[in-house]
Amino acid sequence: MSRNANRIDVSRTNAAVNGVLSGSGTRVAAVSGKTACNYNQNEDQFLLLDEPIDVPSLPIHHTLENPEPPVGYVEVIEGICREIMRQRPTLLAGTSWYFDPSSILTPTFYRVEERSGVSYLYHAILDLSCRPLESAITVEGSNTKTHAYRGNRLYFECDYFPLERHDGNSVTLRQTIPITWKGEAGQGYMIHGLWMDSDINKFFSKLILPSGKRNHPYYPITCKQHCVSMNAWGQSGPDLLHRITSFIEPDLTRILEDLQATPFSELMPLFGQIKKTIPPELGDRWKNLEVRSFLNDRDQKEYSVEF
Repeated sequence: MSRNANRIDVSRTNAAVNGVLSGSGTRVAAVSGKTACNYNQNEDQFLLLDEPIDVPSLPIHHTLENPEPPVGYVEVIEGICREIMRQRPTLLAGTSWYFDPSSILTPTFYRVEERSGVSYLYHAILDLSCRPLESAITVEGSNTKTHAYRGNRLYFECDYFPLERHDGNSVTLRQTIPITWKGEAGQGYMIHGLWMDSDINKFFSKLILPSGKRNHPYYPITCKQHCVSMNAWGQSGPDLLHRITSFIEPDLTRILEDLQATPFSELMPLFGQIKKTIPPELGDRWKNLEVRSFLNDRDQKEYSVEF
């Protein structure tokens, strides 16, 4: 999904893949017991699978203007979905797959849910990129196919977004956050851009999390695609996003103005004012949130998250 796109074309799909994702036709509860996930050194989110998963070679889609999947691609996606539905059904249950010709290695899934007359998009992205230090390559890739590999890590993103409208062919996000660009820093070849997104994530998430909870690099309420959004992993629906949005959006202009001027701090007067209005029970989902950092067997920092 493009960084600035508010309309997503979901028309290119496949009945066989969606049949796998539908399971028995019933939704799987997402909040029974503890929810767990992990983050690597680059703060990419992943699940540790109970059993290794085999990711076959994917045919490379050389022509982005071609809206049709390359030969053999759909069958690979169907097989991967079948394995995920066996091991981690809550991630994709009840969704539909759609083909994005610009991202062969990141198959994408969605479903639309309604809360109090507002539509929300559940959007899940799998990252099937081969990470040679974390998996075993079983077939070398080429100019026409990606590596085939075996590993027990499933990298993913899943989020809830508010929707402006939707039909059978496309969904349009309700984007309430304007450009988050702050400026540039550095000199010469070391100039880099400054964005507010990280500070916005901290501001939004700290509003709903119980006071004093350590959460980095996990942020439940976020700014993605210029929307007030939510990390959907471990959530049974967009209810918490629906409720927290009503506290954020009336002060959104002031929040962005303050973060444009200074990095986020829990001592910011505006943050304190809004935090006092948030019902404490909105943070109950994360009252047992625990984040541990550790070094893996390659001496790289990783994080485990449980709530």
